[in-house]
Amino acid sequence: MMDIGIFLPIAKGGFIISKNVPPTWPTWELNRDVTLKCEALGFDFALSMVKFRGFGGETEYWDHALDSFTLTASLAPVTSKIKLIPSVTNLSLHPAVAARMAATIEAVCPDRFGLNIVSGWYKEEFNQMGLWPGDEFFGTRYDYATEYVTILKELWETGKSNFKGQFFEMNEAEIKPKPTTPIPLVCAGQSDRGIRFTAEMGERNFVIAGGNSHDIESDIEAFKSITTRLQAHATELKREVGTIALFNVFAAETDDDAQKRFEHIVAGADEVAITNLVGQAELDKSDGMSESLKRKSMFMGLPTLVGSYATVANYLDRIYDEAGVDACMFAFPDFDHDIDTFGEHILPKLESRKGTNS
Repeated sequence: MMDIGIFLPIAKGGFIISKNVPPTWPTWELNRDVTLKCEALGFDFALSMVKFRGFGGETEYWDHALDSFTLTASLAPVTSKIKLIPSVTNLSLHPAVAARMAATIEAVCPDRFGLNIVSGWYKEEFNQMGLWPGDEFFGTRYDYATEYVTILKELWETGKSNFKGQFFEMNEAEIKPKPTTPIPLVCAGQSDRGIRFTAEMGERNFVIAGGNSHDIESDIEAFKSITTRLQAHATELKREVGTIALFNVFAAETDDDAQKRFEHIVAGADEVAITNLVGQAELDKSDGMSESLKRKSMFMGLPTLVGSYATVANYLDRIYDEAGVDACMFAFPDFDHDIDTFGEHILPKLESRKGTNS
């Protein structure tokens, strides 16, 4: 059966840089209500990103954000079934500190806690704190992440680490008490190096691909390429690793209605915030921002799944059946209302949620 999850609205604006969506203020109450609503609908997990700097503009996109770890700690005692997965950026939190924080939250929600490992892509987040090690980090970030996760696992499994590597040196580092249940790791890898890292260290690979409901055959091939490479590495290492696909969902009664809603949101693009995201070098200097760049950037690179309730359900079933995608995570333009719509109109149509392969 395909697992489903929610990408929590932990930062202002959610995952769409547009003036034509609700402002999505990242309050504790919103994230609590979204998580509880998804838990009641049978969602399997809730994942929150980590973000230290936004992109401004009229929408103040991501300028306001909650902390992923402490949000998860606050959600743990008010939930009972849904798995909770915060994110950690390797450059911002020492692995021994992250290991202890994770063990503390796991004690509140045993068997429901996981961790998303983020190697770091937004340089200015770390520059502002004096934590950026230099642009060479882009080439060594998976080596850094491998040492980081090695220390996490040693501390969780044995309570102690003496790891010594290129980036970290532990000297009888300890955490007590240890976690009482396993803490699965989510990683995001689509390059060969990233996929290999996930196969070695993670339990789920968080990927961004597809999202074209009008050309599902191409999407299936794109997902197959990623999942096949992942499974080849995992088989060699005798490990089991799954794939999580992420989508921004724009659904309505008909395909035309969904497309109209999508185009209305695109028309409200906050071009100042998008410019801050992509940088002036990426812009078309004569005609302003190109339409293709605007559409790609305003959704933070998340694939956009646009269609009727039946179209969306069919797409999700097919990538589960045919492409090796065993979990999907969703974001929405309007978290307050779209989750209800998803639960009422799309979930009942998902054959992949009924434990069948048809």
